[in-house]
Amino acid sequence: MEQEPRNDNWNNGGQQPYQPVIIVGEQDPNAGKRNSNLAAISLVTGILSIVFFWVPWITILLGIAGLITGIVSLVQHRDGHGAAVAGVIISAIGALIALVIGAIYLFALIMNI
Repeated sequence: MEQEPRNDNWNNGGQQPYQPVIIVGEQDPNAGKRNSNLAAISLVTGILSIVFFWVPWITILLGIAGLITGIVSLVQHRDGHGAAVAGVIISAIGALIALVIGAIYLFALIMNI
């Protein structure tokens, strides 16, 4: 009895073809969330809020932007956890400095009148 050559693409006695599984596209659904861009933005805006402490309206805007981006980065569990925490802390300090400087400006204006 003559044996047919074996074909690896067939199984079950040569009845059904074996189809390999092909995955097309992203395999990790969280692959887009694995960057640390928001953490870096939070850190940079926090540092800028400290640098521009003498301009309260810029400082408060930068502080709020840093807080929002840092918190979003932490909630979404993105990479750069340490940078996001540092950005939130520095942004909060910058926003607090802006409130204090703004209160001093207002107090000086009221006392000058």
